[in-house]
Amino acid sequence: MHKSITRGLATLAIAFGTLVTGAGVANAAISDGAAVSACGSSYYVQRKATIGWGQDVTVFLLYSSSTKLNCVVTMKHPDMGAEYGTATELGAGIQAEGGSWKTDRKDYKYYAGPVYLSAPGKCVRFSAYYEEWGASLPHDINYTSAWGNCG
Repeated sequence: MHKSITRGLATLAIAFGTLVTGAGVANAAISDGAAVSACGSSYYVQRKATIGWGQDVTVFLLYSSSTKLNCVVTMKHPDMGAEYGTATELGAGIQAEGGSWKTDRKDYKYYAGPVYLSAPGKCVRFSAYYEEWGASLPHDINYTSAWGNCG
């Protein structure tokens, strides 16, 4: 029962996050396969969120039943313009309940991560950071998911 409620709340949080960030408004989405390629072939996408003023970046949470690891990767969209292929600050992170954040945040051309975390019996949340350049100033875009994927 607890897992059903948690999954329902996670689904609601994803839907709300998509509404708030406006996922899919400007740029075509990155395929789940790109995230799988970054983390490894045994991984599958559990959750994702598209962020940025121009919806230029997608952060993915993946899991592998064989390795028992979670994986987070933040990917730039290929159609985002000059920032794709140019090193700009980008980050990916993951945290298990009761634990510290594990992050990767540097200047990257295409994606940040993968960041792996073992979290048996715990809920996890994931995050992304993206420095987006506007008309005159950069904007710091931060995203943190709700807790979910418990177990």
